[in-house]
Amino acid sequence: MKTTVSPSSIAPILRGLILSEASFSCMVKVRAEDQPCPKESLRFVADGILPNAEIDDGELAAALKKALSPHEAQNIRNQLRSGDTCVDIVTTNGATIAQYHLVPLEPLDRRYRTAIQAPGDESLLASAARASVVRGKIAFVTGGAQGFGAEIARGLAQSGAVVWIADINLPAARSFAQKLAAETDSPAVFAVDIDVSSETSVQRAFETVAQTTGGLDLVVSNAGILKAGSILDQPVGDFRLVNEVNYTGFFNVAQHAARLLRLQWLGAPDWHTDIIQINSKSGLEGSNKNGAYAGSKFGSIGLVQSFALELVEYRIKVNAVCPGNFFDGPLWSDPQRGLFVQYLNSGKVPGAKTVEDVRAYYEAKVPMRRGCYGPDVLKAIYYLVEQAYETGQALPVTGGQVMLN
Repeated sequence: MKTTVSPSSIAPILRGLILSEASFSCMVKVRAEDQPCPKESLRFVADGILPNAEIDDGELAAALKKALSPHEAQNIRNQLRSGDTCVDIVTTNGATIAQYHLVPLEPLDRRYRTAIQAPGDESLLASAARASVVRGKIAFVTGGAQGFGAEIARGLAQSGAVVWIADINLPAARSFAQKLAAETDSPAVFAVDIDVSSETSVQRAFETVAQTTGGLDLVVSNAGILKAGSILDQPVGDFRLVNEVNYTGFFNVAQHAARLLRLQWLGAPDWHTDIIQINSKSGLEGSNKNGAYAGSKFGSIGLVQSFALELVEYRIKVNAVCPGNFFDGPLWSDPQRGLFVQYLNSGKVPGAKTVEDVRAYYEAKVPMRRGCYGPDVLKAIYYLVEQAYETGQALPVTGGQVMLN
């Protein structure tokens, strides 16, 4: 694919090279020329590369890899072990192409590569505690300022991941990011505004990621909405809105995430990354008087399977988690707009007189007699990240309410 030589296009490739060649996870932040560096910058000469030139991204990656010799890769690893460092990419005549500030996250066991190249090798690492699979990784969570998204973001941060809180409500995202940073004693929690139904907004968000952390390891597409209504009287505008956010929104996020992750893959061809859509049990079975939502989720599983087939070439795994009902979250329990209220008003639950009647009705449908919680979904996410041999799946987390054939 053609790309423009710029700090944003180089950053994910550089991060991939550091993951692969230096076996170190780090954030790669674009640095302005007047920004100070904690130590002397490492300089790498990219032969034949000129700023703002149009070039095949594979050629760009090859030039950067050539500049980063095994000796220099080890030098970067050593520098990152001692703290922050800086890297300058220059032309053969010394002109600056890009400057970066590298923030170390986690040294990687070099046997990780064996898990990709020779998965049956007996020398492989034993399976670690599941939550540790995201330590030192960079995650991006849409709809991350509240509800399931906030639970997922909190769990990832507590497990040692750098987390992007991406939400249409930027003040809420910033507030939650600050709160989460304080809870985890980590400065590596970021907020970014995103309207998943707007391609321009999604593109801008991932450009911010490229300039700030260089790349990503995990993208959780969680943002979604629900508007219940009968096929007999639901306004077509409501139907379109649900699909714009849930279906087209997932496409937008997956497309721009995949472009960034592919650039990173050019530098780290032995590194798996993940796109995980938070789907729903309504993506596995129909939902009475809730066709817009169920249809958008059914369609999204088709996208998951299709994207998985295409992106496996770049070691990008694409899966879905299909949770049961998160009864205590705002989607269900908001006193004005929650689903308990919507379902009571739409008559979806026969004989229900109160919100409590609606809740009891839905809890009775679950064999485990409870709703889904954030930790239930987190365990599924950790499994999908840990499992290198799984893509294109829709994993139910429903307390037995929906079982796959």
